[in-house]
Amino acid sequence: MFEAQLLIAKSSAYEIYSPWFPRGGDNAIFTADVIELDGAAVTIYADTKSSQDDGAGTPVTSGTSIAANSVGRTSNEWDAAEFKDLVRYRFSISGDNPGNWILFRMLPPQWFDDVEA
Repeated sequence: MFEAQLLIAKSSAYEIYSPWFPRGGDNAIFTADVIELDGAAVTIYADTKSSQDDGAGTPVTSGTSIAANSVGRTSNEWDAAEFKDLVRYRFSISGDNPGNWILFRMLPPQWFDDVEA
């Protein structure tokens, strides 16, 4: 989905965005996989918009973020009720010092629908 990316910290935190992808269900589990790092961290958020809308979309507030600051996988579940047609990741990169880096990837999202009894 979002293959291995090497992001380098600057003197202050900054954000980059993934490409838009379609919503796939009522709920989602997003997983970050940190391969290696040197003093940097990334916090992952979700943004959403309708396919006919222009612009950057809006932050999804019904879920939590993923704080990826150590080697390994970290997952979080979002209630996708707030999601519109399109979703993308927003990555906030920070580090102890400019030049610190993190190498990570996002695994394909796991979408699932609510079950009604």
